Amino acid sequence: MLADPLPIAASFTLAADMPAISREANKSVYRLAVGAVDYQVTIAHSLSKGRRRSTVRLDAKTIASNPFDSTTSVEDTTSTYLVIDRSEQLVTDAAVAAQCLELLGVLAAGDYANLSTTRIAQIVAGQS
Repeated sequence: MLADPLPIAASFTLAADMPAISREANKSVYRLAVGAVDYQVTIAHSLSKGRRRSTVRLDAKTIASNPFDSTTSVEDTTSTYLVIDRSEQLVTDAAVAAQCLELLGVLAAGDYANLSTTRIAQIVAGQS
């Protein structure tokens, strides 16, 4: 199992460590409130037909004023996933880790401070 609390790099919004709120054999859930935003990270693993699937999910939730009715509030949510699906037979853990690092290069997200100038911002804007 990963550490509890889950350490987060100081250069990101979630700079504080995230405490675990749920632990199972192949799944852990961590939660942290930063300002008005509640963050939840779920890390889970499954094995089926010789393949291992690992999922990392970040959910962000906040309550915001309704842009169509200023007298009410609405829940505003965003989820981001990373899915690693691999063969258990030939691919080594080191190769999978290297491919994940290559994905970060494709996304050009090495520095949170410069996120607005990275490829992630272009993808979020709908470019492909």
